[in-house]
Amino acid sequence: MANTQLLEEKYKMKNSENSYGVVAKGFHWLMFLMLSFSIVAGNFLASMPKGTEKLQAAGMHKSFGAVLMMLIMLRLLWRLINVTPKLPDGTTAVESLLANGMHWALYALMFAQPLSGMLMSQAGGHPVSFFGLFEFPLFLEQSKGAAEFFRAMHGTVWILLVVAVMGHVGAALNHHYIKKDNVLKQMTVGA
Repeated sequence: MANTQLLEEKYKMKNSENSYGVVAKGFHWLMFLMLSFSIVAGNFLASMPKGTEKLQAAGMHKSFGAVLMMLIMLRLLWRLINVTPKLPDGTTAVESLLANGMHWALYALMFAQPLSGMLMSQAGGHPVSFFGLFEFPLFLEQSKGAAEFFRAMHGTVWILLVVAVMGHVGAALNHHYIKKDNVLKQMTVGA
């Protein structure tokens, strides 16, 4: 009986005060993998010579960006309808504010990255397709100035996103190895 309760607690769908549920953990790690792939692919894309291969790669990059944007909206919705696990005892008000601020900054950056890419593409006169199945509605008319603005934003946001993710990872490792609390374990897939 006790083992069954442990398994139910370990693999529950929703968050609790002590841990994230499997849905939140799944979103977390899937977003990490997809963002990592998209950042590497985007940098590779930027270095490709103009031509058919670059256009095809750009189309795939945009499609994955659209998937990321949809996933971040679902992830945010899941966060809003679930309890967030409490921080460890002894967490100061400043640490709590920083942790909360970092999470919301990550959400904003993860959403801004694909959105700025989509707007850059549309302002540049290039429709955004979803894996060739359909095109997204136009949010902007073609405009060289807007395309350059969103290109700069897309480039800046990915740098801020990388820095924020590194800070997030650093904080998790600090909790695990220095503070020796359960913050990292709350988001670990097997925990």
